Amino acid sequence: MDHRTKGFTLIELLVALAVFLILITMAVPAFTRSVQSTKADTEMGDLQRALNFARLEAIGRGITTRLRPTETGKVWTGELAVYDTSVNPPIVLRVVPAMSSGATLTLTSGVAPIDFNNLGGLSAASTPVVISYVWGAQSRTLNVCLNGRILLGGSCG
Repeated sequence: MDHRTKGFTLIELLVALAVFLILITMAVPAFTRSVQSTKADTEMGDLQRALNFARLEAIGRGITTRLRPTETGKVWTGELAVYDTSVNPPIVLRVVPAMSSGATLTLTSGVAPIDFNNLGGLSAASTPVVISYVWGAQSRTLNVCLNGRILLGGSCG
């Protein structure tokens, strides 16, 4: 009668564990990049929707609307708001939550608010606005053309 026990040897277990750890160390960076890319796309999509909302409200109401940070500074990564500027004081139409990733968002030099006129074009600034998003290895560009067109990754040319 054979009384040997069935199971794995220590060597077999260590080899299996080593293969598992190698696979995990290769998968984690790819997963992290995927998560960062998705977060960057989401945050730029939120900003693009806020710009589109401001533009469409300007056209629909026949007024000038403004998108700017709610704080007095020029911190575009913080909370943003869309305003109806036809009344004094301006009325907040929508608030866009702050970016939670800690990304850096920079606009064309000298641009604080973005104003859309009643035809949907830019009334301020007087040049196309380029918004650059950087978070780690992720970067995105959003362009707001003079006619009000909003392009993710494109150019106004």
